[in-house]
Amino acid sequence: MSGLARAIGMFSGSSVIGALTQVAKGKLSALLLGAAGVGIVSQLTTMWSLFSVVSGFGFYNGMARHMAQHWSAKEYHAFRAHMSSSICLLFTSALTFSALGCIFSTELSHALFADKGAKAELVCLALLATPFFVMSQVYRAMLNATRSVNWLVRARITADVLSVGALALFIWLFGLTGAVMGFISLHVLFLATTMWATKKALGIEYVTPDPRKFDAAQIRRNVGFGINGLLAVAIGIVATLLVSRWIIVDLGASQNGLFAMALKVGTVYLGGLSAAAGGYYFPTLAASKTDEEMFGHVNETLKLYLFIIAPAVVVLMTGGDILMQVLFSEEFVPAAMLLLLMLPADLFRITSETTGLALIAKKRLILSTSSYFAWACLYVWLALFLMPKFGILGAAAAYLISQFCNAVLLLCVTRLSLGYKMANDCAVAFLRGIALVASTAGFLWYLENRWIEYALCSVALAIWFAASMRDPYFRRLVTKAAQRFRPV
Repeated sequence: MSGLARAIGMFSGSSVIGALTQVAKGKLSALLLGAAGVGIVSQLTTMWSLFSVVSGFGFYNGMARHMAQHWSAKEYHAFRAHMSSSICLLFTSALTFSALGCIFSTELSHALFADKGAKAELVCLALLATPFFVMSQVYRAMLNATRSVNWLVRARITADVLSVGALALFIWLFGLTGAVMGFISLHVLFLATTMWATKKALGIEYVTPDPRKFDAAQIRRNVGFGINGLLAVAIGIVATLLVSRWIIVDLGASQNGLFAMALKVGTVYLGGLSAAAGGYYFPTLAASKTDEEMFGHVNETLKLYLFIIAPAVVVLMTGGDILMQVLFSEEFVPAAMLLLLMLPADLFRITSETTGLALIAKKRLILSTSSYFAWACLYVWLALFLMPKFGILGAAAAYLISQFCNAVLLLCVTRLSLGYKMANDCAVAFLRGIALVASTAGFLWYLENRWIEYALCSVALAIWFAASMRDPYFRRLVTKAAQRFRPV
């Protein structure tokens, strides 16, 4: 698992830069657009996510898996055929779905905002990013398949940094419309940088698709993964769109801005782990020769994630109110309370995602998709039930409860279908992380004295650290980290 740890380190380094650029963008948006503007842009980008997933047919995991197999077997002709076939198909589908979205932009605007089509132009503008995103995902899959981690990280960092300047310029010139233009610029830049990274890592011959190499057989290999990926991600996006629309209609766009910003804070720091899962963890599972080997990867990966996420959640929750005010604006301080419910959900979310990828690697695609569908239904139902009583706190509570239930469900499903059982040391790390995060959230929720809160949260974190040091794997991680940062 040292390879995964290095991959996470590199992707997490990229995510630090990505998080900083997200903070810069969030600050610009918060100051220039306000919570209402942020809420509108969030709904537009979520809608765009749905179109991007549908346009990409959910092929990403399949592309990464199959191109990795071709590359490992030195089947370079098949590798190029898979790349060319994917680009030709997905670029065409992206253009088609974007055009359809623009044709029905009035209906989409009303479905998103209940505004009788007033934001149809913004809907069309947001959809322009779709072809650029879909193309970049093919190059990203190529870099992941060849485990060209360094080049992928460079591409991500370059695009993130440059897009901050573009967003600032566009918002300054065009306001809310400029915010959507800045969003487009990110995906244009990421496509350009991934193409450049592919040229540097693999060679110029792997950058330009050759339509003559289009092979329907290569496409058919991704259909099973595509159906799973398409349904799983689309279901989650639709659930988010529904909840956000209810917030906009019942509580206002400003409240949706608070909810969207809390959700962003709760997911940005997971970017490095998610990227590592796509770039290293999933191909490692797919390459496992035995169930025992695969289960070992699942347990060690999950334990590593828990050791990273639990203290990160504590730090973010403890400084939530300051974080919102300093990084965004005073208008977003109420979102700090949402973090006490939404950040703990990340422990359960990462558990379900890590174990769920084992189902995909073993091609238990119906079970994987069904679990996402169950989660989305529960999330939407809970939000519908809780929001009238508790407002956006009800939506945050629905998110937490649904993620917990999904983690339990996937642990049961993988146990029954694959025979996977969480190792004892992994289960202890899981329970220890829950205890740390739950106690910290309780202190911050019920106490009013800031210094007492800080003191108790620090004690809880120290106890967690001391208990975790009994785990040999955690001790090795701490030792390696100390050696890396030791002054020369």
